[in-house]
Amino acid sequence: MTPLIELLNGRRQADSLTVRAALGLLAGVGELYGLLMQQRATLYRRRWLASYRAPCPVISVGNLSAGGTGKTPMVLWLAQQLRPFGLPLAIVSRGYGTPATKQANLPSGITLVADPHAIRLRPPQAADEAAFLAQRLPQVAILTGSRRDRLIAYACQQLGSRLILMDDAFQHLQVRRDLDLLLLDGQHPFGNGAILPGGILREAPHALRRADALILTRCPDETTYRQAREKLLPFAADKPIFWSEHRPVCWQPLGGQATAPLDHLQGMPVLAFCGIARPESFAHLLQRVGCKTLAVRPFADHFPFTRQSIRALNQQARRMHAQALVCTEKDAVKLDPAWLAEQADALPLFALRMEMHWPQEPHWLLQRLASLRAQVTLPDGAPHPPA
Repeated sequence: MTPLIELLNGRRQADSLTVRAALGLLAGVGELYGLLMQQRATLYRRRWLASYRAPCPVISVGNLSAGGTGKTPMVLWLAQQLRPFGLPLAIVSRGYGTPATKQANLPSGITLVADPHAIRLRPPQAADEAAFLAQRLPQVAILTGSRRDRLIAYACQQLGSRLILMDDAFQHLQVRRDLDLLLLDGQHPFGNGAILPGGILREAPHALRRADALILTRCPDETTYRQAREKLLPFAADKPIFWSEHRPVCWQPLGGQATAPLDHLQGMPVLAFCGIARPESFAHLLQRVGCKTLAVRPFADHFPFTRQSIRALNQQARRMHAQALVCTEKDAVKLDPAWLAEQADALPLFALRMEMHWPQEPHWLLQRLASLRAQVTLPDGAPHPPA
């Protein structure tokens, strides 16, 4: 993590008068931006700006800060709770960093990554997170585009979706939601406390009041949870606050179906690489699962890996006498197994699979999901899921 990002995230303090002055100036700009965001939220709350009401329940997952707080694993967990009940489910997101893709028989501005029958697009045409969710959630529709109202309308009218999950949508007030979940980093919920560009916040902390529930992620223990909770209470004393952690569960070989247990690579010298917002978190996870990590090659978030970049990584790993390459699941969805298969000296490549872990059962959240399931209207003759 670069020194600037560490400062913005609140992980270190400015050590010179010049840096403090620069951050103060940026924080002032951020306050103006925060006022604009506050006024915008007020206009939507008072219905002076129009918002779209979907014909089915909508669950939003978002955050208050720029950068990763684990929204996609949360969306995955929610879908895993809902899918066993047979609900026609769709996930919609912005799909940042992907080119406009024109698909046959689809309106402009709608990218269909997966429908209930098959995966339709893969990276680079599909966004990383959307491709990851499509791979982990068969029979779930995945759509991306800037107009989420249009994505939802298409999913409901053309794909038969009856419940919507919106990824990265806390600030997307153009769509009304029935459950608004806000995720915050348990170790630094507000970063350095300033709004962009002086910090990492997209809005001021009082925006927490819009959420139905707050979820602290990356909380390794109860002490971290309690310290973070104290910071949230002045802004959301009446909100349920849960804590969670992303835990590694197994290794997924690239191109393989069967998974390997976590101890499969224990003590093995590996070269790690990742294109995520916080590469240091991946390095920490590898240490936890017992890998002998020779180096971690960080790439830009959403980095478009190619045949050439994987060849170079394999060659570097060979020079370092590594026995395997490892990456995150989000990176692995962008890799073609053929890129390794065509190399005579290719090392095996494994992705670390993660799952949401709740140290305390989120009873309130599970009850709300059950309530939303009960509101779903299915086509005539279709069995209704149990509440």
